[in-house]
Amino acid sequence: MKELIKQYLDRGISRRGLLTGLAAFGLSSVAAKTMARSLSPFSAAAEEANTEAAPSWMRPMRGNGGSLLVAQLKAAGVEYIFFNPSSGEAPIFDALVDEPNIHLIKVLQEGALAAMADGYAKASRKTPFLLVARPGLPNAMTQMFNSWKDQIPMVVSVGFSRIDTLGQDGFENTDHIEDMSAPITKWHWVVEKTEKIPEITRRAFKFASTTPCGPVFVGYPDDTLSRETDAMIMNQEKFSVPMNIHPDPAAVERAARLLLEAQNPLLYAGDEVVWSGAQHEVLELAELLGMPAAQPPGSVAWSKAFPTRHPLFLGDYLQQMRYPGRVDVMLNLGGRMPNPGARLRIFPDVKLIQVRMDVTNLARNYPTEVPIVADLKHAAADLADAVKSIATASRLQKIRETRQAKTAEYTAKMRAFRRQIVRDKWNASSISEGRLGMEMELALENDTCLIAEVGSASPITRQMHFGGGDKQFFGNSGKALGWALPASFGVKLAFPDRPVVAVMGDGAFSFAGPQPLWTFARYHAPVTLIVVNNGSYNAERNRMLMKGGRMFQTGRDMACSLGNPDIDHAKAAAAYGVEGEVVRDASNLGPALERAKRATAQGSPYLLDVHVERRGIGAASNWHPPFSIEALRQRRV
Repeated sequence: MKELIKQYLDRGISRRGLLTGLAAFGLSSVAAKTMARSLSPFSAAAEEANTEAAPSWMRPMRGNGGSLLVAQLKAAGVEYIFFNPSSGEAPIFDALVDEPNIHLIKVLQEGALAAMADGYAKASRKTPFLLVARPGLPNAMTQMFNSWKDQIPMVVSVGFSRIDTLGQDGFENTDHIEDMSAPITKWHWVVEKTEKIPEITRRAFKFASTTPCGPVFVGYPDDTLSRETDAMIMNQEKFSVPMNIHPDPAAVERAARLLLEAQNPLLYAGDEVVWSGAQHEVLELAELLGMPAAQPPGSVAWSKAFPTRHPLFLGDYLQQMRYPGRVDVMLNLGGRMPNPGARLRIFPDVKLIQVRMDVTNLARNYPTEVPIVADLKHAAADLADAVKSIATASRLQKIRETRQAKTAEYTAKMRAFRRQIVRDKWNASSISEGRLGMEMELALENDTCLIAEVGSASPITRQMHFGGGDKQFFGNSGKALGWALPASFGVKLAFPDRPVVAVMGDGAFSFAGPQPLWTFARYHAPVTLIVVNNGSYNAERNRMLMKGGRMFQTGRDMACSLGNPDIDHAKAAAAYGVEGEVVRDASNLGPALERAKRATAQGSPYLLDVHVERRGIGAASNWHPPFSIEALRQRRV
């Protein structure tokens, strides 16, 4: 009996465990409860002593695995859990009943769930926690792929099979589910003991959020979530690793001299600039040298790191830039380099300076004159200081003024040229993508967050301005379709006070759902959703027919038509509680955007199904392979 009492005082067993043990020694229920009451002051004193001994950032806790997990998530600063329910996770939901500071975001499909978390992480710079049913993991992985390519943190958890059933090919289980996620996660693990849940959860958040970031997978078996034990809850900040690394001074000086000696330098600014909040420092460096700036193509970037309205901004990087001509020195600040394929996308004689936090991909494919591992904020500031220390003020002024004037003249002409192309067709009744982009630029506030499914949106976003005092851009480089619709919910969750607009093709909308719209309606997420409807997977069709094969020769699109039946996206939205309308005429674009703005200002999402003109090879054709199961059935009757 002494050992039993010692266990209770040491918090090795609960009060219920004590009563059960005393009953086993022959004590009546009344006697056992009396003894438990007599021991209560000693138990409280022991607990108080233990609490006083622990620092403020850690505390012992007894509970089942679900309550331990929720406590550790709270210690990690988690405010939202993105989930699709599974019965094995009941202990987690039980623990959340009395936890008002963590909110559940219910999503009807796991791919949309991961995309929502991705948008939230990109906007908030926080690490989201996802709860996914075992069979739904492959669904979630379609959008985890985007997060992996964009290096976005998230902890993706699965209610795993009971430990004692592993290897038995049981319900909703297969061997090594966790390994399925390995190619697109930084780390994957299964928690086999309840007392390890807080520790493994802390480690998952540490791995996911340490730059370069990325998804992490954790499996929580059903029995570890339901079993009760003692564990230590610790604040996540004690496991965070700041990555604000200063660059090597010698490398900075070498890079500064190359930039000063360059005849045609080019700045290439990428996602790490945005993630580290270095836009101001990068802009100052570019202006110091009058250096024209390009952005990585959408296939390798999810953000716009340089203000697109700025006179030094040229647009997407091309190997042969129309301006400034043949580049001799290229400064890559935080960008993934263009995919080289069979040949490099920069000329071999270009002196390449690269500053990245991603050591794996720094100098991975391109020969690099000066590789630098550093935080982009520090690197850009140190480069500017080094340039000022090497060159006189008068020399810098001469370099800057000459380049700035030439670049500003070129970029002004290009902007006017793009606007004129749109204006030439302004009075047409059909809606061009350029017209849609210009109408959006006129209608949207400067603090708007635009979420763009990159392939569908690029002709539109070329007419718009981002960065600096303009709108903020969010995209994805993984190209897993169906991202923008749910991601815009995540961005709105991070920025509830800013206007949020999502642009996606009709193919992307159907990939995403429309089931994510239910989440918009349930949680009253006032987002404007624009479906660019051309009745096809138009980008894929153009790429296919450009090869000149039989489809091109016969005019028969075997794969990409989305007609017959045509999809009414506004009606689909209505089924999920989201108001919307179809826009077919260009003259109705402006009024429709205003109606969407009014609806979102009043707290409701709004969808515009915008029928744009069909463009490209074979776009005018509605032909698709004729096949009917009903006709097949009739032939067999």
